[in-house]
Amino acid sequence: TRSLTITSVDQSVFEKAQGEKVTLPCTFELLEEDEGPLDIEWVFIPADNPEKEQVIIMYAVDRIYNRYNPAEMGRVQFTNPYPRSGDGSLDIMNLKAADTGTYQCKVKKVPGVQSKKIQLTVLVKPAGTKCSIEGSQETGKDVTLKCASREGSPLLSYDWRRVSGTQELSATSMLNKNTGELLLKNVSQEDSGVYNCVASNRVGTDECSIELNVTPQTVSTAGIVAGAIIGTLL
Repeated sequence: TRSLTITSVDQSVFEKAQGEKVTLPCTFELLEEDEGPLDIEWVFIPADNPEKEQVIIMYAVDRIYNRYNPAEMGRVQFTNPYPRSGDGSLDIMNLKAADTGTYQCKVKKVPGVQSKKIQLTVLVKPAGTKCSIEGSQETGKDVTLKCASREGSPLLSYDWRRVSGTQELSATSMLNKNTGELLLKNVSQEDSGVYNCVASNRVGTDECSIELNVTPQTVSTAGIVAGAIIGTLL
């Protein structure tokens, strides 16, 4: 008969943004039959390295041990400073992407041993988003506006809009929300203006702007094109 019972039946899957705080629940009940010393241990299994299981905090012999990983110093603590009261929940502050993985709470008190696993995913907001232009900014040419974020958890989505002039994209424009590329075909001077790109995911947004300045084709370029057409006809 199991005398020790983990009573927290809260969610076992958490999704948080980088920099936030999370509380992973692990409450338990002891009975009179549990006579041995109480041990509470939290183990972390990184999502990118399932073979690397590491203890991050422990309560044993009425003491808390939390100096296992320098990267977690000051960020990991028991929610209740007295876990023996029946609350072995874990607080993680200032979450980082590397905190993504499986957390296991193990509660031991002879003859009882119980454990609970919790999945945590830390999402990174888009950041460092930059806009650029590819192609010649001359009338009649095809121009591609590019948008890319330096940081951000997938799936990132990009959206372009005009913030000057008609504020509407041309009917012939083609937007790829996954790559952040906006293709403007056969541009005219009416396409000139400021364009804004917004990168987004489930935890935030970031944006950038760029100015497109479409100019008439240079005389030399137009002459070359005209000459080539005449030569072909001849």
